[in-house]
Amino acid sequence: GEGRIKGEKARHPDLVVEVAHPKIIHESGAEILRYANLLSLRVTMATHPDGFRLEGPLATVHSTGPRTVLYEGPVRGLCPLAPRNSNTMAAAALAAPSLGFDRVIGVLVADFSLKDMHVVDVELSGPPGPKGRSFAVHTHRENPSEPGAVTGSATITTFWRSLLGCCHLPSKPGIHLC
Repeated sequence: GEGRIKGEKARHPDLVVEVAHPKIIHESGAEILRYANLLSLRVTMATHPDGFRLEGPLATVHSTGPRTVLYEGPVRGLCPLAPRNSNTMAAAALAAPSLGFDRVIGVLVADFSLKDMHVVDVELSGPPGPKGRSFAVHTHRENPSEPGAVTGSATITTFWRSLLGCCHLPSKPGIHLC
């Protein structure tokens, strides 16, 4: 990965023990996730019903109350039905190949109270330890958006800053399209 020390060969660990400084996770988190033994990963995206661009059977589902779960299941089944609303879930499935598109759970929620924001909750857990307790992480992101928008207003800024950051990588300066 990009976080390797120069000249160090790629390793394929059987075990990852993460007790690192946040800088290490920032630099190597994606590489660590590639080998992590996750038990579950669930990504919930909630927004106002007008913010969805749904296809197939999901296009005909209507909210039955102030907050309605439109889909809950494997991300593989959701992507074709909500291609413009499932990118975060698809990215999670790619980042956790031990689970993939069939075992990462995506949840799409229509919430009438979220007129100007998209809310994404990511919950992951590892296998139970010797005493039966599992490692767990929960993140909650609120991304402001224009009413009815598919993408939050902070997304373009984040994307642009990521592109600018690529231009300054010491290993490969500039932007390289494949």
